[in-house]
Amino acid sequence: MKKFDGRVSSNIAGWSWIVALIVGLGISWYQIVGSQAGMIYEVTTTLEENERELTSLKTQDQYVINASLSAEIKAIEQAYLAGQGMFDRRADLALATGKISAVDMEIAKFLGFLSKREYQSAVEAIPKINGEMDKVVLANAPVVQPAQASNELPGEGYRRQTVSTSRGNFVVAMVVSSGRLIVDTASTSDCADNCPVLPLAEYVARNGGYAGINGAYFCPPDYARCQGKVNTFDTLAYNGRSKSTLNAGNNVYSVVPIVVSYGTSLSFYSRTLEWGVDSGSSGALANHPLLLRDGNLAFDENSIEEYQRVGKGTKGFVGTKDGKIVIGHVFAATVPEAAETLRTLGITHALNLDGGGSAALYFEGSYRVGPGRALPTALVLVK
Repeated sequence: MKKFDGRVSSNIAGWSWIVALIVGLGISWYQIVGSQAGMIYEVTTTLEENERELTSLKTQDQYVINASLSAEIKAIEQAYLAGQGMFDRRADLALATGKISAVDMEIAKFLGFLSKREYQSAVEAIPKINGEMDKVVLANAPVVQPAQASNELPGEGYRRQTVSTSRGNFVVAMVVSSGRLIVDTASTSDCADNCPVLPLAEYVARNGGYAGINGAYFCPPDYARCQGKVNTFDTLAYNGRSKSTLNAGNNVYSVVPIVVSYGTSLSFYSRTLEWGVDSGSSGALANHPLLLRDGNLAFDENSIEEYQRVGKGTKGFVGTKDGKIVIGHVFAATVPEAAETLRTLGITHALNLDGGGSAALYFEGSYRVGPGRALPTALVLVK
């Protein structure tokens, strides 16, 4: 029998160790690879589940629901803002004509949509309501004789005439003056509610004037939204009679346009903040929008409120041409239509004033428009 020497036994032991190591490494590698494969599988499975969950959220929750809520919120906002202007117009029509039964029928439908939270339907109903209001405005607009049709501004005094423009024919009642203009206010200080008001005729009388027109927008008692702030107005006014300033605190940085009187001449500023209160003036009154500057339309039609852009009514104005002061109203017009009418007459600068149920124009002892509501502000012409 062959004997194994020590070297052979040693070699066998070494090979046994190597084989064991390889086998051990193989098992460890398999375990590691298997563990990594399991981990990769788990990660992949988790990512796939997350992707499915995200897809579900996109289609069912975050995207769809939030988009739906966003659309609903926008419709609510549109309905509220348009509805506010609509109810204001209704109050003006009720005061001026009393013929609003057809309008009220459409408003009832609008309120029905709101009660059922059908906000988009309410928004879609508003053009019909405005259309009914426009019918009332047009049916009650003044008519002048063909002989009174002219695109020329009268030289002096009062005149009512039809002006032919690129936007249609419009009746204008106006006073042209080479006299002085005074801004007057019923109050001599700021007021938060139940503010003093006066009829236009009284403003004219107490200033020794011969003509006058209503002033800036204000919150009349027959507007539902005005409860708690009746007869207030937010824009700057400088009373040329009492030399007092109203609403200065909330108009330091105001971008609302303003007209300033220096006796027989007027200055127009695009923003109130551009004018420092000048006690040497005959008064100042801010309102919006500025209609004309240097004979051109001074506003972007899309920047003004929809009911002013679309809804027809009586639009007040104060303007200048060739050193003359012009005050008056354009009937059955939108703000852009009124501006185009004044431009056609050759007026170079003009500021929009209040109108609707507050429209009033007084000349030599009688109302030529109105009398409308009692007013917190007025413009008076003095010879």
